[in-house]
Amino acid sequence: MSLPFLPGQVFDRKLGKSKFHKSQLFDYKNDVRCFVGGAKSGIGGETLPGQKLPPGHSVYPKGVGPEAPAWVAFDRQVLCFDAYFQEAVHEKREEQYRVRRKLRKDPEVLADYDAIIKDQLKTGVIEPVAALEKPSDKLHYLPHTTTI
Repeated sequence: MSLPFLPGQVFDRKLGKSKFHKSQLFDYKNDVRCFVGGAKSGIGGETLPGQKLPPGHSVYPKGVGPEAPAWVAFDRQVLCFDAYFQEAVHEKREEQYRVRRKLRKDPEVLADYDAIIKDQLKTGVIEPVAALEKPSDKLHYLPHTTTI
């Protein structure tokens, strides 16, 4: 049931809309004018009467699933592992490998590591070894094999 057209009872269908452009229906392909607007919407983006729009290219319903595909979401991002690596030390014969950690990036890990070493020194689990040179930074050496 529709309302009669009485003074003051006319409803404007354009109220609240901001898009009033008309979709392009014709285009040139290989210098020939052809009709390309079969699936395009009408004025203001509304569907025309009897028109069925093709489904979107997503396999998920709207609002479910990732917003962007993985190749777009992770574009220009780098995966970084803060891990250790073994480096051969050719200057000393008795030490074949030295395990170096990249601790300069995370000083909290270095502080935790230093606290564990100091705790083990207090309890007697490890014992200090005299160094040949005085290092300017904190230095911890963990042997690979047991020392007797």
